[in-house]
Amino acid sequence: MRSRAKELIDRFLQRASGGRILYRGPADVRRVALTFDDGPDKLTPRYLDELGRLGVPATFFVVGRDVELHPGSISEYLRGGHQVAGHGYMHRRFPRLTPGALRDQLAKTARALGPVPHERWVRPPHGALGPIDTAVLLAEGHTVAMWSLDSQDYDRAAPEVIAARCGPDRVRAGEVILFHEGQEETLAALPLVVEQLRGAGYELVTMADLFAR
Repeated sequence: MRSRAKELIDRFLQRASGGRILYRGPADVRRVALTFDDGPDKLTPRYLDELGRLGVPATFFVVGRDVELHPGSISEYLRGGHQVAGHGYMHRRFPRLTPGALRDQLAKTARALGPVPHERWVRPPHGALGPIDTAVLLAEGHTVAMWSLDSQDYDRAAPEVIAARCGPDRVRAGEVILFHEGQEETLAALPLVVEQLRGAGYELVTMADLFAR
């Protein structure tokens, strides 16, 4: 269950940053964004195939070093109509980096991704944000993409359990849902997640489109 206090803090940060730190989209339209961290990896083609079959555009936050290990992955994400953004170069928590090291990681990740739409979006690894790294990100012109609902798929629960955590009884309009690449259970849960959300009248969009209003 989400903490009401955390939700209020997230809402405050989103407003105080002028929409540069994003947690939840507009609440007046039944739209939801599915987001995936930690790719690319060997399961990425299957994720893309499944999302293509389902007709769902998603947002992928990728690790710069892993992009370099999987040449051509960025073009595959984009070919599927997905949004792609950085998730750190080595998946190190941003608050543990000096400002110089953080800028270097951001630059290396940007070079690995190449030119992509919404190229200055970033999701901090582990969702970790501190005052100094946040100041660096905003000063460098980045949009910090967080989330409002965690599927907790990292615990490798059964697909039905992962889907239930993202069911219509837990999802609200504007939700940004966190998933991860590289997990068979998450891959198997996707059809269940999409079916139940669409059945509840939600449109599934990229995170950029969710906040484009």
